[in-house]
Amino acid sequence: MVEAMAVEFGVKWCNQHGYTNFILELDSMNIVNMLANDIVTNMKLKQVIDSINVIKKRVQMQIKHCFREGNQVADCLAKLSSSSHQMLITQLYSNLPRQAKGLFLLDKWQLPSIRSKYDKANFFVS
Repeated sequence: MVEAMAVEFGVKWCNQHGYTNFILELDSMNIVNMLANDIVTNMKLKQVIDSINVIKKRVQMQIKHCFREGNQVADCLAKLSSSSHQMLITQLYSNLPRQAKGLFLLDKWQLPSIRSKYDKANFFVS
């Protein structure tokens, strides 16, 4: 639901600021399929998806799926917004939160970013 609402906000923002030709990249394959096929199987998301589809008819929007590793800037900003109660809309690199700046540069330079993860259950300290 949160990802769908973020898409709705982003698409409305683009439309309100005169962007009529853009690419929408999501790491949620379910929402990508709902938007691409105009079929909503989740009734909780129906109103949000329908709102996005109304705007989709007025603009040229390409909808693409990307893996979570390719969407780390958005993932970082989403994590920050869930722990903060402030609204932040930034259009400048200098206004990005510190945690997102490095990920943004890696994305801009098209360099791979490796997410390291360890299994807590098998992590022994002797």
